[in-house]
Amino acid sequence: MSILLKVVAGVFSGVVVALLAFAFWPHIEPAVVSSRPAVAQPVFVTAAIAPAAATDKAAIDRIALALRAGPQGTDAAAPTRGLALTPIDAGKADVSDETLRLRAEGLAALAGGDFAGARALLERAAEAGDARALLVLGDAYDPATLARMGALGLKGDAQRARDYYTRALAAGVRAARQRIAALAAQQD
Repeated sequence: MSILLKVVAGVFSGVVVALLAFAFWPHIEPAVVSSRPAVAQPVFVTAAIAPAAATDKAAIDRIALALRAGPQGTDAAAPTRGLALTPIDAGKADVSDETLRLRAEGLAALAGGDFAGARALLERAAEAGDARALLVLGDAYDPATLARMGALGLKGDAQRARDYYTRALAAGVRAARQRIAALAAQQD
């Protein structure tokens, strides 16, 4: 009888252990086990323009720091996420608040690495008559600036950058002359 009792006790303890193991076994996500991708069809979301109060404070601070540093404050070997812009003396034409907001959001997007969004916002600001937006648009296409910002996989367009710099110079932005000279020196 003692052998029968030992067998029953062993089976009972095995059942209890199995129930406890089943109850506390970690849940495995089906996506981990499945070979199907989690998203079967890509979803494309267009970014809406955020209100001026919702702009990224950290991105604005990086832009301000880069503007104060100027091109001599950056090392060409170490890519940074900020723009090295020299102060702009000209282009003080009256621009609307909406145009200023577009340029600020374009700069914030550029500092955040969203080059396509930044270009779209800056083009809208330039079309509204903002000469400084033309200069920044030139920077957004300048291969040297893109390399300095660490834009991997994004190819610059020197001709387009030169066109924007030329338009900015014609609009009275004196800093564009330096950018045109630097672009010409890169291509030699």
